[in-house]
Amino acid sequence: MLSVILLMFFYVANGVLVPIPDFEPEESVRQVLGRLPPWISNVFDSIEVLRPGRLVPGKVRVEVDEAGRKTVYAASAVDALYGINMFLRQNCFTQITWTNSSFSGGCPPMESLIFQYESPKIRYFGNMCTYSYSSPWWGWQQWELFIDWLALNGFNTVLMPLGQEAVWHDVFASFGVPGEDLHRYFTSPSYTAWHRMGNLKGWKGGSSDALLRQELQLAQRIVARLRELGIVPILPMFSGFVPESIAQIFPKARFVRNSCWNDFNSTYSCLLSVAPNDPLFKRIGTAFLQAQSAAFGDSTHLYSADPFNELKPSQDKKELADAASAISSTCREFDPDCVWVTQSWQFTYKKWPSWAVKSFLSAVPVGHLLILDLHAEVEPAWRKFSSFYGHNFVWCLLHNFGGTRELRGNLKAVNKGYQLALATQPNMVGAGLSMEAIDQNYVVYQFAIDRFWSKNMISVPEWIDTYADSRYGGTHQSVRKVWSQLAQTLYDEPLTSSRSTVFLYHRPGFGGKITYWFPSGALHRIALQFSYLKSHLWKNPLFREDMKDVLRTSIQLRMSEEHVLKIYEAYALDDKLQVGASCSNLLESFAELELYANVRMGDWIASARAIGNTAAEKDQLEGNARDLLTTWGPDGQNLDYAHREWSGLFLEYYAQRWSFFCDWLIRSERFNASAYDQAIFNAIEKNYTEKR
Repeated sequence: MLSVILLMFFYVANGVLVPIPDFEPEESVRQVLGRLPPWISNVFDSIEVLRPGRLVPGKVRVEVDEAGRKTVYAASAVDALYGINMFLRQNCFTQITWTNSSFSGGCPPMESLIFQYESPKIRYFGNMCTYSYSSPWWGWQQWELFIDWLALNGFNTVLMPLGQEAVWHDVFASFGVPGEDLHRYFTSPSYTAWHRMGNLKGWKGGSSDALLRQELQLAQRIVARLRELGIVPILPMFSGFVPESIAQIFPKARFVRNSCWNDFNSTYSCLLSVAPNDPLFKRIGTAFLQAQSAAFGDSTHLYSADPFNELKPSQDKKELADAASAISSTCREFDPDCVWVTQSWQFTYKKWPSWAVKSFLSAVPVGHLLILDLHAEVEPAWRKFSSFYGHNFVWCLLHNFGGTRELRGNLKAVNKGYQLALATQPNMVGAGLSMEAIDQNYVVYQFAIDRFWSKNMISVPEWIDTYADSRYGGTHQSVRKVWSQLAQTLYDEPLTSSRSTVFLYHRPGFGGKITYWFPSGALHRIALQFSYLKSHLWKNPLFREDMKDVLRTSIQLRMSEEHVLKIYEAYALDDKLQVGASCSNLLESFAELELYANVRMGDWIASARAIGNTAAEKDQLEGNARDLLTTWGPDGQNLDYAHREWSGLFLEYYAQRWSFFCDWLIRSERFNASAYDQAIFNAIEKNYTEKR
């Protein structure tokens, strides 16, 4: 039995009261639970919405009385759903993740218990890159499951950039930009993250009108569901980026040429921006906000813009202040309660000096800017830039880059880093996840979420025990032991270590080695314990997922320590026969890795092709899907940045590169690195992206 006491509320974002509309929260909770196995709805079968009094947002209490009746007190649907989800994990051996879930089938009898959780008012989710690295091909079915996951974990603000290209298309067309110019301006769907942040234009063929409208319709459906749950979407606003032909249409306007991004040339980068102090800036910015409001309704007061993402900023104080002032004032004239949401990454990536950050931030009134401290678990920008000079901020966990699947993380650092900000920074009004891609290292993100819902430090050993119990559907001492070992090894990564990467999935060369911050034998022992557990837990989908991750990680380490090292040694000794033999062993290991993949490259490609409307468009989208995870650029500008440990890639791509490398060593008297790089790019890497 469950009663949920829910109250309509306002939460404070940078001093501005941001309303969350009342969309029958009890019905929203019931609908989410209805999409879970039926026994969960049977456990929580009575939901009552009571209005008297006031409950602070971000607090939830679960009470079990003497008769076993369960009552959840919360201030919103997502607060209640977090309490329900936490109760299921702690007491009912159930875990719902963004990939698979483990359901026990029921809850044991209990009585006279109280569980309380408290979080900051803002719980944020999103990174522009997530929408390209993880979900560019998603349809409504995948989005509905993911939105339920967001709600069950208590998120109440979500970055929502989808659908904006269709709005921009119509806005720019209304300013006279020809259709062919817009086609050259927009990127294809998997690269829109970097288009939205002003890094790329026109890369990989753009998007058809049909694709633009499809995504807008999907985005409208997503925003409607978010609003039903009381989750505030953070919609985009104008950063200044425009198509090239705008300069010809408005020859008297002033423009700024941005720097090129990451070695892309001016064909695909170096975007044009309207000068922030030119009247055209406000005209375009207002037109976009009006068109977006017509498309999505009055659904938010939170708007995102990142005008200098990984771009060289101006060195002039006034120009920086003008840029920030133009973005904010344009939005506030349209919506007086506008809160601009921007990420600190633009400050830390290009190492802005403090004076530049202060000039930029000080141009916006306190109360109208919310900063996402994007990489706070490792590089807290609030400590570098005087707590953002009075502006409120959200403490974010970034952790993952490009969707790579290496098992890594530091639970203790998340625990301590978050507590430091929570205890010392009154302008820290929220916490969130900002990974570049989902579907990896779930333990890190669930720990962070639970940490956000606790005022005090969490005991990592106790939390790991509960996590293991919920993940595999019961208490098993052997499972608790192996997860304790994982927490002390792979998930105790020193913050001083460089970002972990498995060189086997990078272009082959000399000097590659996998180095861990703990004895390598510990990893092999953990893998052996997972193998022992297989006979008891194989039916559990989360166990299968974890076992494959661990065994794959162990195999990769063995490949590095044995086969690749022998290739290097044999080549140094000019023993070509041994080079060939060691390479054969290495290639056999890539075939072994295929057995321990959780995701198939073929599914990624099929999903990309599925959203295409013509045969040519399907081929184009397949090329996008292949390029993003491999060459990532016309000349490999981001080569292997987003590599994945997926079946299909092991044999069709990674093994083929190592085979080419080995043949090159056997044929060559001297290793010419530049000739080799060009040859493998043309013969293997680029060729892979062009397959259909």
